[in-house]
Amino acid sequence: MNTQELKVNYKKLLNKAAKANGRKETVSYLNRAATIKSKLYSNTKVRCFRCNGAGFLRISLDETKTCLSCYGKGFLIKEIQHI
Repeated sequence: MNTQELKVNYKKLLNKAAKANGRKETVSYLNRAATIKSKLYSNTKVRCFRCNGAGFLRISLDETKTCLSCYGKGFLIKEIQHI
């Protein structure tokens, strides 16, 4: 699947989740949408410039901190939304 098809499927799953009746049905749609979202982010390959996609900054051997540029997710949200 290319990026456009993934985006369309992602939007469809979010719409189905909004219209779902039960909790289990909603959660299943949202889990499927999350897998598609992870595929979209892996295809775009836009990584955080500070942590290089790891989501955390290693300060020393004993200490790590969450990267505040990407909020610990490993990718920049603003650049992804423009794509």
